[in-house]
Parts: sequence; structure tokens; C-alpha cells
Amino acid sequence: MFRKILFPLDLSNRHDRAVNLAVELLHSGGGEMALLHVIETIAGVSFDEERSFYDRLEKSARTHLQKIGKSLERRKVTFRTEICYGNRGPEVVRFASDSGADLNVLTAPRVDPANPAAGWGSLSYKIGWFSQCPVLLVK
Repeated sequence: MFRKILFPLDLSNRHDRAVNLAVELLHSGGGEMALLHVIETIAGVSFDEERSFYDRLEKSARTHLQKIGKSLERRKVTFRTEICYGNRGPEVVRFASDSGADLNVLTAPRVDPANPAAGWGSLSYKIGWFSQCPVLLVK
């Protein structure tokens, strides 16, 4: 059903459940997963001015993506890793559109029933609103 799954992720270790669901979806229909990490740029500061800072962030991101990639390799999932720079939400939406993703899978925070508005501002929910393809929010 889904042939190109985009999996945007941060550098936390809370994505196992979402990765497992994405792998199940790919195994049922083949296809590939793109692991995407967006490095947030600092507004008002030129990229070259903070180049060494961004280089360190990219190195850390590549290490994290490789770790998840090894897990996918063991499960025989075709994947690729991508790193881009900019504002995380718009970059994920743009990347999904440009790459022809037919599903975004995101780790999402649980919404507290006592304070539901607190979770609505999360990045995953914003991407869900603006994405042009279906989005699976995994809590």
C-alpha cells in the first residue's frame, strides 16, 4: 500500500514503536523508508558563521541515523538517510512533497486529557496539519 515512507526523527531514543509500525507497513507492500533529520538553523545567524557548530550537529545526527539504519538492515528494510537544514516543520513537509513520500510516520506525544491543548502545539501535530500526504502519528 505505502511504497515511500518518510520517517522524520529527532535524536531521542523514543522512536521504537513508530519504527516498528513503519517496518510492518513496508513489509506488507515493499518499498523504502527515508530516515530524515532536520537540523534547525539559527535565525539571523549566517550558516557559515556557525559552520563548526552545524558540523558537530550533523555528525551526531549521522551517528544516530546509522544506529537506526542498522536496526532496519537486520529487518531487511530498504532505507536511506537524509539530513537537511532549516525550520523543522516546513522542511519535513517540503521533503515529503519533493521526495514523493506517500506516508509520513512520526512519533507523537500523548495528549493529556486534563490539558488537551498542551499537546496540540507539538511538531508532529503541526506536520500532520500541513503535510500533503497521509500522516501516521504514533503515540
